[in-house]
Amino acid sequence: MKRISRILSYLSAFLGGLTLIRPRSGWTSTVLGVPKLVAGAWSPFLALMGGLGALIGLARRDRKAVWAGLFGTAVAVRHVVRVTAPHDGFAQAFGSDWQSRIPPELRARMLQKRWSPVVRDPPQVTWQRHVVFGTHQETGDPLLADVWQPPDNVSRTGLGIIYLHGSAWHYLDKDMGTRRFFRHLAGQGHVIMDVAYTLAPRAQLQAMVADVKRAVAWMKANAAEYGVNPERIILIGGSAGGQLALLAAYAPDHPEFQSADVDVDTSVRAVVSYYGPPDLKAFHASSNSHSRQENSTTGRTRRGRALLARMGSLGRRARVLPPDGKYVGYAGFLPNLLGGTPDEVPELYQLGSPINHVGPHCPPTLLLQGTHDMFGMAPDVRHLHRALCKAGDTSVYVEFPDTDHAFDIIFPRWSPAAQAATYDTERFLALMV
Repeated sequence: MKRISRILSYLSAFLGGLTLIRPRSGWTSTVLGVPKLVAGAWSPFLALMGGLGALIGLARRDRKAVWAGLFGTAVAVRHVVRVTAPHDGFAQAFGSDWQSRIPPELRARMLQKRWSPVVRDPPQVTWQRHVVFGTHQETGDPLLADVWQPPDNVSRTGLGIIYLHGSAWHYLDKDMGTRRFFRHLAGQGHVIMDVAYTLAPRAQLQAMVADVKRAVAWMKANAAEYGVNPERIILIGGSAGGQLALLAAYAPDHPEFQSADVDVDTSVRAVVSYYGPPDLKAFHASSNSHSRQENSTTGRTRRGRALLARMGSLGRRARVLPPDGKYVGYAGFLPNLLGGTPDEVPELYQLGSPINHVGPHCPPTLLLQGTHDMFGMAPDVRHLHRALCKAGDTSVYVEFPDTDHAFDIIFPRWSPAAQAATYDTERFLALMV
């Protein structure tokens, strides 16, 4: 029993302690990134583990286990409390009576608390896979999306949500860790279109935004079939998908992002960004801080080239990379997307930064951001929120303390941050109905 108490207590203390750490250098943030995400998502269980280890240690008179368990419980509970604490973002943006504007029948299907240890499963919903919504003009490839619809016994709200997955503009695909989230939103009456936009190097930034606009045009053209109000299209994106969502929402008529095959109004009702970078120059500077650990994966040596080839092969098998994709390190994300560094193509970094397109025309915006984001974006997202408010736009900024990038897709069923973000997202969407 003594060994069990120490395992429980020490593991709780170690993982719980990770929630306190804010890695500064690229190397530490990369190494600790996934364990820190897991620690945050599992913090309720870490609190229980630490408490159990401390109780067993107390019975066995093992002071080390007791103190380690108490520490683990304390920091885990601290994390849950801080991440799920209430905020006044909606009251500031929509007025103190904002909750009364949500239809009662819709409120009944929402999460009742910002976090709960027991959450019922979302309802089963209709799911259409690989729906063709257009053709990529530069490559000729069909553009695919999955469409999630409400169950038959739920009235449709008229909202059509277009979701853009996180990708670092080079990786991953639709249907990556989002099924529970989509079932939850579809269960409230919303229609969700999960888009697989074209990735770099096959597409650069302008072509990706054009794909988003094709998705908006398709949703509006097929609105009647899916019970969607064409004036109620919402863009939601995570990370790079968040940047694309913000850019498409803030620059609906910009000539650089127009495509010859889209001749309809692509403005949207609102936009939600999960940790999307609003300033590409700042993001590139942060990404460069991560590049120090990439010396062995730059391709400059025979060993490096072999490792890159191996990583690319594994990535394609795991659907992390598209069939023709290649591994790209942190420092290459934006240069590979835009064709150069900020010094070489400053106009493209300016064009691709959502903050440079802020004006009175911007739709209502929800910004969800972790303070421990490995790319250090919290100050930039705060700046975007202030710029939107100054321009007279409706903006809600929600900050999650001690929380890293991609917090919403790691064990979302139990994660306090993921639950709290869903709680805020569903209320923001309800206010757009």
